[in-house]
Amino acid sequence: MRKTLAMLLAVALLGLGSAFAQDDMMMANSFWAGASGGFPGVQAHFGVENVVSGLDIRLNVGFNYGAPAGVYAGVDLLYGLPVNMGDLPLDIYVGGGPSVNFAPFGLTIAALVGGEYRLGDVGLPEGGVFAEVGGGVTVLPAFAPAFGAKLGFNYHF
Repeated sequence: MRKTLAMLLAVALLGLGSAFAQDDMMMANSFWAGASGGFPGVQAHFGVENVVSGLDIRLNVGFNYGAPAGVYAGVDLLYGLPVNMGDLPLDIYVGGGPSVNFAPFGLTIAALVGGEYRLGDVGLPEGGVFAEVGGGVTVLPAFAPAFGAKLGFNYHF
């Protein structure tokens, strides 16, 4: 189990690195990494802004402590909504994507809506606090509804 997870993570990271090496515009993109907690678990993630026409991509790994408990990995495509928040440094976004639970095996497809408040006003312009809620459907091993909510921190670089 651990070897399979390590192999999948290594392949994903190597594939991501080789894709970045081929992109001439990569220097214009910015990255973020962060962590979050909520229901149904905790996760760490790494993201790249504006990969394709305004779409961001985020790779997630985490642990679900709800039923079924287990390690999972997933990918989300995120799209920033053009919501005018005035002077408030708040970004609103929607997105979603698949995630794979490794033990017990499962496949979930989810959608989400979220917002990130950037911390420039408190002297940490690279930081951001975010909240997300979403729902979806588990398609394997059985068809079932899924729900999630989380609060987390991102560091942009």
